[in-house]
Amino acid sequence: MNKLNNKSFDYYGFKLIEYKGLLDMPSRLGNIFYDWGDWQEPLVHSEDIFWKAKEIQVDLIFDKRNSNKTLNDVLKELANLEVFPLENDYGIYNVSLKEVINTLETRDVIKLTMNLYERLPLFNAILGIGTGGNGLLIDNFNLENDFGIKVIGTKPIDYLPQLKSSSITVNNKSVYLTNHRNFKIFEFDCIIKFENINQLYERTEKFKKLLSLDNYRVITFQNKTYNCFVSEGFKINLIGKQLAKFKLRINITDNFFESGFVNSQFVN
Repeated sequence: MNKLNNKSFDYYGFKLIEYKGLLDMPSRLGNIFYDWGDWQEPLVHSEDIFWKAKEIQVDLIFDKRNSNKTLNDVLKELANLEVFPLENDYGIYNVSLKEVINTLETRDVIKLTMNLYERLPLFNAILGIGTGGNGLLIDNFNLENDFGIKVIGTKPIDYLPQLKSSSITVNNKSVYLTNHRNFKIFEFDCIIKFENINQLYERTEKFKKLLSLDNYRVITFQNKTYNCFVSEGFKINLIGKQLAKFKLRINITDNFFESGFVNSQFVN
């Protein structure tokens, strides 16, 4: 059952076209590292981790013939609420109304996009125990076996990270780059297979739970292990009835001492 503010969509005169963004992973909010000048300390403890609001897009048709309220009255009712529940087959999201965009209007119907945001995204899935084995592992969770996620492309990690910007002070106004470099980043192009939409939801929720945990994620890739942490979110895009894709970017914080790219104090 699809509901807004504990009322069916029909109550408001809405007909659902589709949701977008329900499965997305938000990015970190605020600082992700502390800059000590000659090295950067990743902020990975629970008290340092905050997440941006998650954007949810709801495409709707408002049928003037099926409502005793005008669209303006309906939107005013929702806009006056600081937060209200959005309920669907996936669960309940506590959201706020950000904006509404009318895309088409005829005498009887209005096609619109309602942009909502979940201020405090929740990661409540139960992870269980990773199965390990071959392939890409995160904390011993096998992406393909445990989440149905297959990596189809990888950005090489033998590149030179960018120089780190300096902190401009009264005595240091002209130096904009230091001799130290930023984190390297794993970048994986991923597809996720699923039998039905409920399985897709279950798999993505478990994967987001894993990525949202505090402390470092230990990635095993091509027979090497790396301490990593997540700061960027991702969008899940459906590309077929049983296939979706997304791009995963993860900061690497160690294993590059021999190149002189990072300081040994990066290591947890």
